[in-house]
Amino acid sequence: MSSITHGMNPEEVEALGRQLQTAANQLNGVITELERAVGSASWLGPDATTFKTQWWPEHRAHLKTVADGLHGFGQSALNNASEQRNVSGH
Repeated sequence: MSSITHGMNPEEVEALGRQLQTAANQLNGVITELERAVGSASWLGPDATTFKTQWWPEHRAHLKTVADGLHGFGQSALNNASEQRNVSGH
């Protein structure tokens, strides 16, 4: 017989939720740092303009989507853990 339990462990799910939200916050911090670096770059010319006005904004948007997704996934985990506690009375 297997010793695997099929119930949710709210503490583990909460820890995962917090970890996902921490990762989202860290990624948002990296985005902010990169935004400053791109904005303060002294690189000039057509390639610089393309980088600053097209490439960076596109990549920033992708990174922001990932950060938002991680945050939402973490919130879902926290919500699920809370619901499980409410159902189980713990």
